[in-house]
Parts: sequence; C-alpha cells; structure tokens
Amino acid sequence: MRLLAHTAALALLGLPLASHALDGVTDPKGDFLATFAGSAAASADLDVVAASVFYNAGTDTFTLTATMDGNVGSTATGLYVWGVNRGAGVASFANSLGLNGVRFDRVVLLNANGTGTVAGAGALPTGAVVISGKTITATVSGALLPSTGFANKLDYTFNLWPRNTTFAGVSAISDFAPNNANFTATPVPEPASAAMLLGGLGLVALYRRRRQSNS
Repeated sequence: MRLLAHTAALALLGLPLASHALDGVTDPKGDFLATFAGSAAASADLDVVAASVFYNAGTDTFTLTATMDGNVGSTATGLYVWGVNRGAGVASFANSLGLNGVRFDRVVLLNANGTGTVAGAGALPTGAVVISGKTITATVSGALLPSTGFANKLDYTFNLWPRNTTFAGVSAISDFAPNNANFTATPVPEPASAAMLLGGLGLVALYRRRRQSNS
C-alpha cells in the first residue's frame, strides 16, 4: 500500500503544470471609475466583483466568466468587454486613464442581451453567451483568438471592463478587473489527467486510513 501511495504521489507530480500561476480576480464592490458618466447607484450590473478564464487545450476553448454586483441586463445598454493579450498587447488606456497594466490586442464583446462578438473575427455562435442572474459566461473558440506571439495559449492574459454604451469613449467604462493589470487562464485538465489525479488522491486517502486503523 505504501508503494501505491508513493506511486500515486509521483503520478501527481508528473501532471502538466500551467506556465503561469492560476489566477482569477476578485474586485471590490462599488469601485466605479471617477471618469464613468453613468450613475453608480443604477449600474450595479456594470460593477465587476469576480472574473475567471478557463482554457481547455483538448478542445481549444476558452470559457470567460464574470460575476457582477447586480443582475446582468439591468442596464440594457451594458457591454462587457474582455481584453485579451495574445502576445502583442499594448496599453491602450495609458494616455487616457493612466493604466499601463491593461494590455490587449483583441477584444471579446459580450452584450446584455446574450449575444457576443470577437472583434475582427466575427460573432459568437448562438448559445455561446449565457446569462444567469449576476453572472455572464461566454465560450470562445481558440481559433478566434490566434496567437500574436505567445507560444502557449495559457500565456494569454485578460482584463474585463464593462461599459454603458449610452456614453462615448472612456466615460462609458465603469470598472476594470483587475484595476491596472491582467490575469491568466486556469487550465482545464484533460480527462486522462483528471482521472490520474482523482485516482492518485484516492490511493493516498486509502493509505492514510489504513495507517490510522493499524495505529
């Protein structure tokens, strides 16, 4: 049994590691930009409280998900913009807002009516954007986000900034998540790796129970 536990531990160590730390983001409530032209009191659905991106290498698919402080769609003119840095990202908000850390070279646009577009690549298919209460999730094919320099799509970085399209320019942007940085995606384990992980954890747990019983 001890040999099995050691084997399981080695198997876990052999699983592929992400090239970056597994980062999602939590964002303070009510941190609207001072330049936002909308009403903070009426724009809870444009205030990000959490955002994550998951990448499935087996299907070459990104899942972008965000939770807002209010029900998505409360602002009919709301737009959820995901900036993606695929390797050639630039700080487009450096001059207008002083944000040097928000870098991107493509954007994914998610509408409050459940539709979406990858700018420069085309519309997302029907059903790719799902809204459930305060959460909006989009499934995006990696083919719509080809690399501009990063060898591994797990090296891509992301930032989310909702907008009220009633207004123009930076006055439309309510929030950045994170405030002046990007974050990386979390890899989705392939089925074989997931099975190995679960099997290894099960063997370790069984070994520990046996030791406790014997003692």
